[in-house]
Amino acid sequence: MLANDKSEAFVRNFAGQWLGLREVGANPPAPDLYPQYDRHLETSITEESRAFFAEILKHDLSVLNFVGSDSVVINERLARFYGIPDVRGAQFRRVPVPEGVHRGGIVTQASMLTITSNGTRTSPVKRGTWVLKNVLGIDPGLPVANAGDIAPKVPGIDKATVRQRLEIHRTLPQCARCHNKIDPLGFALENFNAAGEWRDQEGFGYKGRIERNDPKVNAASKLPDGTEINGVDDLRTVLRQREDLFLNCLASKMLTYALGRELGIADQPTVKAAVAHSKKNGYTLRSLIQFIVTSESFGSK
Repeated sequence: MLANDKSEAFVRNFAGQWLGLREVGANPPAPDLYPQYDRHLETSITEESRAFFAEILKHDLSVLNFVGSDSVVINERLARFYGIPDVRGAQFRRVPVPEGVHRGGIVTQASMLTITSNGTRTSPVKRGTWVLKNVLGIDPGLPVANAGDIAPKVPGIDKATVRQRLEIHRTLPQCARCHNKIDPLGFALENFNAAGEWRDQEGFGYKGRIERNDPKVNAASKLPDGTEINGVDDLRTVLRQREDLFLNCLASKMLTYALGRELGIADQPTVKAAVAHSKKNGYTLRSLIQFIVTSESFGSK
């Protein structure tokens, strides 16, 4: 079944559901700030995520590549955007990540980075929440009632970085409860702008344009357990170290897709068994899929 051309529908639908690819373009980066973001790039970043998933499935690779990979699946348009040389043509192909290019894995893909931004600026809160839910399988909880905006009345807030705004917001105990879990993950991705392009500075110029004396991006943070990370490379290392959380998350997402319903407590043994089966079989995506489609839960749905 996986070798059949019809498996493309699974790739499109499951990857789209898990990674939120249907949201790409719903709130696109502002054209005056990010003129390089066009329709061709938009279709390319969506296809990158699908092609990356299909590559892991086709070659029976470890699912841990989703959280950290030394290669990307791109075309010429994305290669230019990512700063990767010597890629020609519209077709997507696997390309090793060159030294100094911070790509590889779903948290570095422009599809995720754009849907977790606000059109004109990044959103560490959206990005951190996305990582918690879609990579670690952790529900950060709902924001408290009347939490308010991020420090709207603080003098000089218009010249504060997104990080500084959130630090002010976290001084409120009712806000810190969730933000202490969310923000560190989002801060690690701050080197990617709202279009998913690498940057070294935040922009305070007209409509957020980067000017020469604007501050450098601070992507350092500390996780609730005390682990210190500085940027996306450290984040990917930490995510791979938490492989049990990721495997449980992926298995849960796939079982939810297979059953067509939300999971309950009674489904947890199946999820745990799927994770154990995946570990015994090289962490491959196919082994996870095969376990789920031959499970009692799927056979009796």
